[in-house]
Amino acid sequence: MKRLLLSLLFAAALMPATASAARILALTPHACEMLYDVGAGDQIVGAVSYCDYPSEAKDLPRIGSYERINVEAALRLQPDLAVVMSRSVGGVEILERMGITVMVSNPDSFETMFEDILKIGKLSGRSSEAESLVGKLRARLETVRAIPRSDASVFYEVWHDPMLTAGGPSFISDLIHQAGGRNIFVDIDVETPHVNVESVIRARPSVIVIPLEKRNLADRRQFWEGWLGKGNVRFVAIDPDLLHRPGPRLLDGLEFLQKALAGEKRP
Repeated sequence: MKRLLLSLLFAAALMPATASAARILALTPHACEMLYDVGAGDQIVGAVSYCDYPSEAKDLPRIGSYERINVEAALRLQPDLAVVMSRSVGGVEILERMGITVMVSNPDSFETMFEDILKIGKLSGRSSEAESLVGKLRARLETVRAIPRSDASVFYEVWHDPMLTAGGPSFISDLIHQAGGRNIFVDIDVETPHVNVESVIRARPSVIVIPLEKRNLADRRQFWEGWLGKGNVRFVAIDPDLLHRPGPRLLDGLEFLQKALAGEKRP
């Protein structure tokens, strides 16, 4: 391990300060998607669990999770850039001390997501591709924003046991608003608050969104119809990765959600 650390330090010292990253660690799933979308997929040498999109990402060497990485395994891949969700992720501090460039990416809005794509493009030597991608994503966002609002009242069931939803400060709440809906728990100043059935009944949502993450839509529909009555609420099922990962596929999720809230698409 000591010999490996010394060799990495020597390599970092020889690397030009302006060089584009040739060997990248994607240490969060959304960063992995950003890198592929700007054309830097072949520069990724290691990833973490849940980096599974696009399909090529499933073949990348795994060096841990987005919460903690295996430093020795990471260093053996001789990276020059690591994209992480937070510097508090276990092992990241060591990578930085070894001279590896660390970029933190944890977007909480479309604008910060666009900024991170541009930054990833610059660091990977794919600036023109990143600028083109952001331009296309911005155009799609403006198209959604220009569509008349449905103002559907929305309950977003982040999880069912315990029951969690999206509060006002969450990106999910902003996505509901951007899609033309109204989050029934927007006034709760907590990102992912616990709620109970009674509070949902009182808020009287017209749409319940169910991310299909270890859940069955038919079961959740039966549960809520038992409390709210049949025909009183519409149900929307969505791939959670389209809304929970702050990367380019957010626009796919937003467009789907907008159509669903407007009643154009039903499960």
